[in-house]
Amino acid sequence: MSPTPINQSGFTMLEVMVALAIAATALVTLMGREGASADIQEGVSLHALALATAVNQLEGQRLEPSLPNSDTHGEVTVNGQVLQWRGRVEHTATAGFVIQHMAVTASKEPPVKLFLYRLAR
Repeated sequence: MSPTPINQSGFTMLEVMVALAIAATALVTLMGREGASADIQEGVSLHALALATAVNQLEGQRLEPSLPNSDTHGEVTVNGQVLQWRGRVEHTATAGFVIQHMAVTASKEPPVKLFLYRLAR
């Protein structure tokens, strides 16, 4: 009488090692993307703060009774972030109109630039 074969089920050691290698690679990739996502979110947040600051500075200057005579600049702190702003007035070819330029820079980000056409007073 010959011995009956034993039916074994389950995974071989090689299959387990391949599955762990695939899982480890996927986890490392996902963790890298999470870090990149956080960096992108910080950049978007700084851009939004700079944009709001540029709008506020232009509106503040628009409400002044007269145009600034020279380039203006300053610094403002918003949500713990220090933002530098620089404004200038440019005369247009159309009499009575000017362009007000505003650039706001947050740390490690390119400047946000806006402009406003308005009547010269």
